[in-house]
Amino acid sequence: MKLIIALLLVSVAVADRSARIRNYQYGIEEDGSYEARYETTNGIKAQEDGISYPGNVPESGNYVRSGSYSYEWEGVTYTVTWTADENGFHPVGDHLPDFSHTREHIGSVSDHE
Repeated sequence: MKLIIALLLVSVAVADRSARIRNYQYGIEEDGSYEARYETTNGIKAQEDGISYPGNVPESGNYVRSGSYSYEWEGVTYTVTWTADENGFHPVGDHLPDFSHTREHIGSVSDHE
């Protein structure tokens, strides 16, 4: 998890070398849940939270995560909200195409087994 946040912060720094982290907060609870937030001087904001669900076998299980990020480009603020779980990463934003109807047309993976 910390690696993902670090990679996001590095990508922000590469995009705008003058950008600095204005605010960063991270916390993890005993139950495996966490929250993370950051904001940069160039207007990028992100927040994420999640919880770990351990599996029956060591080194197995799943994280259920959700969050959002926003940034400004050419005077327009773009915001993406997302969830990530055992079914994959699901981003939603006004500027992103809507693929929600696709599953209705092709079915799910379990329908084809």
